Amino acid sequence: MPPGRQRPRALGPDAEIPEKLYFKIGEVAALVGVQAHVLRYWEKEIPFIRPGKTTSNQRRYRRRDVEVFREIRRLLHQERYTLAGARRRLVTGERPELPALEVPEPLPAPAAPPPVDPARLERVKAGLREILSLVGEEP
Repeated sequence: MPPGRQRPRALGPDAEIPEKLYFKIGEVAALVGVQAHVLRYWEKEIPFIRPGKTTSNQRRYRRRDVEVFREIRRLLHQERYTLAGARRRLVTGERPELPALEVPEPLPAPAAPPPVDPARLERVKAGLREILSLVGEEP
């Protein structure tokens, strides 16, 4: 190894989480001990894991996300929970080291669009035709 360079720390589910603001998905996968596609699946199933994205659309996880992923893995692999059971356990905050997490409220269903009034639609079309004729464009 060249002088001045430090040996990279070993990553794994038992390794200490490095002091960084953000982690890439590969780093998180190594720290949790699962593959990246598993993390993406868990994101879909656990509503309070929402990583930020870079301008190139790469996921940016925070330390808290790594801790939650490690807890999910522990619940699934050691305590033999299902993913739904692990989600319920995380939401209720039964473990003292992980307080209950806020689950965002689901978005309300979009309201039905108002009925179309044919007379109003014709008035709007006529107004647009008039504007086009004023600027010298033919419809």
